[in-house]
Amino acid sequence: MKQSRHWTMAVAVLAIAGAVFAQDANKSWTDKLTIKGDVRYRYQSSDEEGKDHQPREQHRLRARLNIGATVADDLKVGIRLVTNNGNPISDNITLTDSFDDKEFRIDQAFFDWQPTEGLNVLAGKMAQPWISVSDLVFSTDMNPEGVAIKGSLELAEGATGLMSVGYWQLQERSEDADTTMGSGQIALRLAPREGVHVVVGTGIFAFKEIKGRKLLHNETKSFGNTTRKVGSGDTQYLVYANDYSVVEGFVETGFPIAGIPVVLSGQYAINTDADADDKAYLGQIKIGQASAPKTWELGYQYRRLEKDSVLGVFAENTDTGNGTDVSAHIPYVAYAVHKNFTIKLQYAMAQKGLDNGKDLDTFKADFLVKF
Repeated sequence: MKQSRHWTMAVAVLAIAGAVFAQDANKSWTDKLTIKGDVRYRYQSSDEEGKDHQPREQHRLRARLNIGATVADDLKVGIRLVTNNGNPISDNITLTDSFDDKEFRIDQAFFDWQPTEGLNVLAGKMAQPWISVSDLVFSTDMNPEGVAIKGSLELAEGATGLMSVGYWQLQERSEDADTTMGSGQIALRLAPREGVHVVVGTGIFAFKEIKGRKLLHNETKSFGNTTRKVGSGDTQYLVYANDYSVVEGFVETGFPIAGIPVVLSGQYAINTDADADDKAYLGQIKIGQASAPKTWELGYQYRRLEKDSVLGVFAENTDTGNGTDVSAHIPYVAYAVHKNFTIKLQYAMAQKGLDNGKDLDTFKADFLVKF
């Protein structure tokens, strides 16, 4: 029934868009509508120290369908449907359960209004609108819900100022205070010549009503964060032991070497509301770009996140088993078979638990087709 409702909604959106856009005598509504997406098949093998029946092998699927519409020159709307079982940071579904039908959910539903050049106002459930060079604080698959403003201003030739602010709704409560997040960032982008760029910036992600609250998304799993128990007997449950105000700094530089693009980036984050285990950092390198047919890309990332450096439920954990209290070396290689068909091989060597933790090795083979 859920799948039928989602597909019915998608058809209704297309029908409404057609009726609205057809009013423009100079343009067909199809000229204002875009439909695109991708399908990814993944083989994954995970070997965790101390667990029986290892390695665990999974075949996983991700499908995404984007519907976008230009309502006016300064106004766009977007909806995305994805395979998802309710995970806020992953759209992968595992092939299992006797060939049962897989579930589609609303991944994005937003509008993007540009009241003036260089300024965008967004509202709804959207792709991350903030300035980002890595996935240290948030998994790239997490789509926040709320309102945001993005801005860019040319300061001089080859120099652009960037900013983003947002207010985000995490947990609405009918009889108590909501859990929310406010975000703000500033950055400078320099592009002194073609193929060369530098981005440097800072930001803050400040959460309210986290400490003492039940764990988000999964009330039994902290994704690495420090917790404590409250209640008694059969009514005991876990709550967060800390608040989270995450201050970040980031830098990225790109340049060619012998005609091959190279990108170096790094990010540092500290939770100013925690007294210990409050820091995280990441460094990565990318050589080449697997985009045009028969092109290669090599990459490597090192990440280390202490227990309460960021909010674990939203941090990348598919390679490390937890969002925080982890470290990992993650090399990969990608090859573009066709313009829209890429194969990527990745091997993550993670430490799950920074103090007396366990080794976790995860191999992924991704086959991604875009349309």
